[in-house]
Amino acid sequence: MPEDYQDLVLATYKKKCEERKLHLNLLKPTVVKLKKECLKKYDASDEAKDVFSGFFDKDKMDNISLILSKADPGDFRPLLNHINGATKRTDEKNSELLAWLIDFQPRPSTTYYKSFDGEHQNEIEEIIGATDVELEEIKNEIIRDNDKGEQKLENGGYNIIEELDKKKEVEKEIKESNTNKLIGETENKGKKEPVVKSTTPSVKINEGDKDTGSPINVHRPEDPVYEYRFSPRYITIACIILLFVGTTSFVAWENSTSSVRMPNADEKCMYWNEDHYEPVKCNAQIANATIIPLDLKKLQRQRKINLSDTLTSYSLGKVWYKGFVKDHEFFTAAGPYPTDTTRVLKKLSPIILAKYISNNRYLQTRLIWLSYAIIFVVLCGFGASRLKKEVKPPVEKPQAEEEPLNFTQQQPVNC
Repeated sequence: MPEDYQDLVLATYKKKCEERKLHLNLLKPTVVKLKKECLKKYDASDEAKDVFSGFFDKDKMDNISLILSKADPGDFRPLLNHINGATKRTDEKNSELLAWLIDFQPRPSTTYYKSFDGEHQNEIEEIIGATDVELEEIKNEIIRDNDKGEQKLENGGYNIIEELDKKKEVEKEIKESNTNKLIGETENKGKKEPVVKSTTPSVKINEGDKDTGSPINVHRPEDPVYEYRFSPRYITIACIILLFVGTTSFVAWENSTSSVRMPNADEKCMYWNEDHYEPVKCNAQIANATIIPLDLKKLQRQRKINLSDTLTSYSLGKVWYKGFVKDHEFFTAAGPYPTDTTRVLKKLSPIILAKYISNNRYLQTRLIWLSYAIIFVVLCGFGASRLKKEVKPPVEKPQAEEEPLNFTQQQPVNC
């Protein structure tokens, strides 16, 4: 029997790779390189149109060159997996494309298989249709032509003399089986045979053409093919957007200030609440808080600066600080110290700025946080890039057999 066409094409490709007889795009193939090689070699010939019309499932009359140029490189992923050994079997269209790329001969697969049967097909057909007398004559003629009794003809591993002997044996077996069948039908008439369900997995078999002697093709289920779920380009864009939105949101949140609640008509006093003043009624009792008369200007402007390391030389003359005790606190407006009104805030000086404030320390801290955020986003992108999905091959629709055209002579119409 002839070697499997798909295996032979793949073996020829590997041999040519070892001998360095292929283009660089085929020596180290990728989906992009396979598409480039197809565009480079496409010559609009009938064979090329047949190959690519079958590969893209398009009509041969379509603009194959335009379809090929606009094709997604992912269409060549099954062929690449077959070349790299990720899949043992692949669709016939991928083998036909590979055979065309490496100039494998004979191709396509139908021509390859017929090449094993065409040389002596006519003689075998004559033997099958011959009578017993004619078979004996053919057998004696072959023996006379070869005195040593060697095989004169070979066709797929069977010689003609063996075929002659086997034909007689088959005819005898057919006669005996028909006789036994008639006897069995008479005895078992009226009896119902139990139906036994087969547990053997079904295999789809396409019968070859009996007249032409083409081989029987057994379609075995292919191994599942997987491809990456997300494109690297989309993952990169998503990571950049996520990092930008996250950084912008953090900066906006850090620099945001709480809004000031304006006092009601009966609220004539105020008290210090952690980092700002809050309006309150004068007769209210609040623990650990000093209630002072309401000052709208101080209510709106006075704030405590929680992130003191954000201050720079541009803050001189605009910021005041508490200059007693070790812990320095900074405020946005002048006046008495909010929690101790007997003390007064001092204006920020260059000495205090250099001694107690470090803007570089603030920037380094934020840079470290940004580095952690970048690492986290990169890890998420890497994890997303490794996700795969199963690609289901397209279901091939059986081609309807073309009915022969009957050309009849048109009879003239008598008007």
